[in-house]
Amino acid sequence: EGIPQGSQAWLDWRRLHAGASEAGIIMGLNPWQTKLQLWQEKTLGWTKEVNNAMRRGTQMEEQARKAYELQSGFLVCPMVAEDDVHPFISASFDGVSVDREKIVEIKCGKASHKLAQHGEIPRYYLAQCQQQMYVAGVQLMDYWSFDGTEGILIPVVRDNQFITTL
Repeated sequence: EGIPQGSQAWLDWRRLHAGASEAGIIMGLNPWQTKLQLWQEKTLGWTKEVNNAMRRGTQMEEQARKAYELQSGFLVCPMVAEDDVHPFISASFDGVSVDREKIVEIKCGKASHKLAQHGEIPRYYLAQCQQQMYVAGVQLMDYWSFDGTEGILIPVVRDNQFITTL
């Protein structure tokens, strides 16, 4: 919980966990990374190159979080957590409310925002959301797509069948 996301301590912690952002890779839904590449990261310490889209998302996240708070009325802050039963399963949350009942996943990508304008969430991000709901123990969360000006909020409902498969 107290590990700042993006720090070396967080990177070291992530290496020992199956994080929510990796759920889409594990399920074979991520078009940018294979299971083998994830295994190489986790076991051999290989690192993936930070591309412009990833850099943009990191740079815009705080602004996007503030825009989410304004629209939703919920104050949230980043947090990391691991599952109580299976501690190797984790999530790095973009936003969690003080009462830990509300969580939000923030995306700032151009392609995912175009999909959000039609009420769609890419399957690899849905997998991430499902793992986050599992770790947080909630039934519903928000997916927030932000392009720097416009924010789109899409509620995501927990899918226990998907979580069991994951």
